[in-house]
Amino acid sequence: MNTRRALFAALILLTTILACVVPGLPAASQPAPTPDTRLENMVAATVSAAIAQTEQAVPAPTLAPDSTATPVPTPSPTPDADDSGSAINRFEDGTAQFIDMRGGYEFSLPTGWLPIRINSQEYLDAWLMPELSNPSMQRSLSSIEKLNPDEIRLFVLDIQEGHTEIDFVTNISLYWDKPNEMSLADDADLKSAAATLPDMLPGLEVTATEISATASGLPIGVITSKTPVTTLEGVNVEMFQKQVFIKVDVGTMVITLTSTEELKQVVLPQFDAMIETLKVGN
Repeated sequence: MNTRRALFAALILLTTILACVVPGLPAASQPAPTPDTRLENMVAATVSAAIAQTEQAVPAPTLAPDSTATPVPTPSPTPDADDSGSAINRFEDGTAQFIDMRGGYEFSLPTGWLPIRINSQEYLDAWLMPELSNPSMQRSLSSIEKLNPDEIRLFVLDIQEGHTEIDFVTNISLYWDKPNEMSLADDADLKSAAATLPDMLPGLEVTATEISATASGLPIGVITSKTPVTTLEGVNVEMFQKQVFIKVDVGTMVITLTSTEELKQVVLPQFDAMIETLKVGN
């Protein structure tokens, strides 16, 4: 497994824990740093380490400097369907379908999950949604503003009742590693990818690696992990991640669920059901 995927892993992890401070990551020398300042240092340190390993420059997420202030996104042109190479179909029952023409796959989302494409009208609309008005949600929206939409094909927020009030944002990200293909014939590539994760995030423990398949016979690779983190409100939680690797027409698609151990019992079955709806190719 090449080092590019190690950088991807670090960036995906960083964009999904913006409401947290991770123990063990170095912070710059500053007097009495605030939680938000520690978070910015954590992001900078981890991304710098990943870039040093890969010798590639990739933009880091933009963080809101003050959790009490509402960040304002920089308006950017909204790409039309042809430019984005994808489409979101929304249905009256609250479910949605994401179709990625470039990646050559599609899957469905249940109600309570908000799909957002980078540099899209739905991204700008999300800033005005009551469900996304708390600081944690606002930080998550701010963090994805500058990400590359050719790589992060979709970002999905858990907006289910009772889930948006906590200082940790459960989400799903879809990363397209177009230049690289993961072999799912055995677990060698999968274990290589899993081995890079603890280096990117101190305290991370890989709990499982598995080659499996959906009910329809689609081969998938699965990595699960857990990491102790502290929210900006000082609450200790255990972050849970499940990454699903699939081969698409070109390269590899990585679908990552990030939540807490507390919410895992509710959101993991929903995530697994979304994976079962995956269709790849024609």
